[in-house]
This record gives sequence, structure tokens and C-alpha cells, in this order.
Amino acid sequence: MVNLITGSRHSQVPSHCFYADDIMIYCKAKIESMQALKLLFIRYANSASQIISASKSTIFSGGISESRLHNIINLFGFSIGSLPFTYLGAPIFKGRPKPIYFQAIADRVKSKLANWKASLLSIAGRVQLVKSVIASMLTHTMSVYSWPISLLKSMEKCIKNFIWTGDTAKRKLVTVAWKKVCNSYEGGGLGIRSLVRLNEAFNLKLGWDMLHSNEEWANILRSRAIKRRKPINHHIFSSLWNGIKHELPVITENSTWLIGNGKNVNFWYDNWCGDSLQNTFNLSDTEANNYPQSVSNFITNSHWNIPHNITIRFPALNVHVRKITLPLEDKDDLLIWKHSTSGTLSLKEAYQFKKPQTATLNWASKIWCKDIPPLKSLLVWRLMHDKVPTDEKLMERGCSIPSMCSLCSIHTETTFHLFF
Repeated sequence: MVNLITGSRHSQVPSHCFYADDIMIYCKAKIESMQALKLLFIRYANSASQIISASKSTIFSGGISESRLHNIINLFGFSIGSLPFTYLGAPIFKGRPKPIYFQAIADRVKSKLANWKASLLSIAGRVQLVKSVIASMLTHTMSVYSWPISLLKSMEKCIKNFIWTGDTAKRKLVTVAWKKVCNSYEGGGLGIRSLVRLNEAFNLKLGWDMLHSNEEWANILRSRAIKRRKPINHHIFSSLWNGIKHELPVITENSTWLIGNGKNVNFWYDNWCGDSLQNTFNLSDTEANNYPQSVSNFITNSHWNIPHNITIRFPALNVHVRKITLPLEDKDDLLIWKHSTSGTLSLKEAYQFKKPQTATLNWASKIWCKDIPPLKSLLVWRLMHDKVPTDEKLMERGCSIPSMCSLCSIHTETTFHLFF
């Protein structure tokens, strides 16, 4: 029998993971386990007529002696692997994400930008290439890991240079700040997603999924990193937790629990009746932990049942609690994102939450329309982001009626004719 790797607090690491014609097996390095695994490979080969390719198979180990590792290698004939390595286009490593783990992907992005024949493209064409290609190259790994900020800013610098000059290494003085370029069209930008904000949105979405998902990865990470409904403060060797841990307070502040049976909600710490009751009554962790923790402990037959000693200690507690109507049927509690009509957090909503909020500009909808070529729309867009011009500057730009024309607010069709 193969011994599985023990997780934390009675959780176990999955025994295997399938993808296409690959299989990853996780187990303890006991000799009897290895012998049982070897026998399993032989039985599989005999029944399926498929033999495990030793030359294409690799052993990754940790916490075992060199002698035991060599015994395992002799048993299977596999090669020795080491972390980090790349699998399905994503780096696999232990601990905090470091720039070196993602440098190969960043280099591919920069190489893609450098190889495009930018001299044959207009700025509008280069913007479209960045939006349609570059983001898709990073989505796969960003959906899992929190990228180092320094690496993201380095890539954004190359993207910015490529858009304005067509050369990733050539810098040009421009009048539009990058944060404005990354706004939506309605907000006066070009609809390019900031890589820093996009990575933050992915981290927020991953944190939300960890709290909701019943998949193995979420169960294991919750068992290791969440104690008494609160995230741990000490370090753990997890490549996922580093990005998630900074977003959990954000999720707590911007979500609320919809009470069902109350089994998954902490009565004192969680946000389910406005602010948490711990903050409302200014309770220390020690005092809060002296009382029943689950909301279900205060529910009897779908009605609130607050113990008398707690009512005496907190006279205003009934006022807060009885604002919440309990369902008559038994159903699970549900965590709801406050800024979503559906109550769930999608990646799009996560990005909208992370990016700076900007006002809708009236002129934006007028220059970005299907009747105007993108190149000319981009020309007007650049002029609109100049400093508000004086009448003299308007005259220099060819406007014969400066009193009726403004580059920061288009009022008449005459303005378009002057620019085009």
C-alpha cells in the first residue's frame, strides 16, 4: 500500500494528478510504498499494454536522505529532478515567488514585442497587438501566482516603449501618463490592462476561490493557513499563499455572509450582521474565544437563541442579531461580494475593483466610434490629454474659431473637421 503525504490538521495531499498523458504521483518515500508503486506500474503495463517511460519520468524529492533517494532511483530507473521546473507552461517552485522563476516568461513577452515589425504598424495597431496577445501570454501564470512587482513594471516599461516608439528599448517623451493609458475608453484611456492591477485582481479572485471552493487545493490551503476563521501570521512554504494572504482582509471588508444554517460562519469574527461583533463590542481575541464560536450555536429550530449569560454581558446584542432573518429550511451559508449584483466575484469585477476609479469623459464616446478611423481617433485622444490649451495654442493648431472649440470638451462637429 502506498502511504500518502499528510497535510495539516487531518488533511491529506492528493495521491495523484492527471493531465493528458502525464500523471504526477505524490507519496511518502518509504521503501514499502515504492515497492507497491512499482508493482502498480507493472500491473498497469500488463493490463493496458502501456509501459511507463523511465527516460521521460522524473523524481522530485524533499526531506529524504541521499541513500534512500538512490535506492528509489535504482528501483524505478527515473532521473532526478529539482525545483524549480516548468510544467504546462507554469513554473513549479517552493515558497515565495521570486523574479527568477518568472524571468523566462517575461523574456518571451519582451521577445514577442521586439520581433513584431512595429515599423509597419501605426500606434493604434501596436495597441491592439498588446491588448490581444500580451495579456493572454501572462493570464495562465497570473491566475495562480503573485508576480513580483519589479518584474511586472519592467514588462510594462517595454510595452509602453513599444506602443509609443515601436522599439522596446527606445524611450520617447510622451504627454499621457501610463495610468491614464490603462483606463477604459470611457475614462479617457486606451483600454490596456495594467499588469500590476491585473495580477492584483487575479490574487483577489484566487483568494475568493480559496474561501469558496471544495477542491483539494483549497481544502489543503485553508487547513494550513486559516485558523479560527482568521489567517495565520506565521510563514508557510506555499507558492499560492503569498499572493492570497494580502487579499483576505480586502475580501473581509467588501463581503458579507448570508446566514443559512450558520455552521460555516463565526459568530464573533465574521461579517454577517454589519461589522463583526468583535469590533462592535470591542472584544479581545481571548474574550471572544471564551464563547461559542459558530453562528449555529445560537440558532434553535430556525430561531435565534442567545444564551442568557451572553445577553447580560452584551445588552445590545439582540438588536444586532435579530436584524438577520433566518431561513426556515436547512441550507448552507453563503459569502456574498458586496459590489456584485450576483453576489459572486468574477475576474472582471475583481479588476474593476482594483483599478483606480475614473469619471466617464464626455468626449471619449465621440472620438471612439466606428465611423472614425482608429488612427485619427488616437490622434484626437493624444491632443485631448495635453494640458488645457489657451486660445493662442488653439490658433497654432489651426482652429479658426477658438471660442467655440475646446480640446478637452468637444461640443460641435466643427471640432472633428478641424482635427482631421
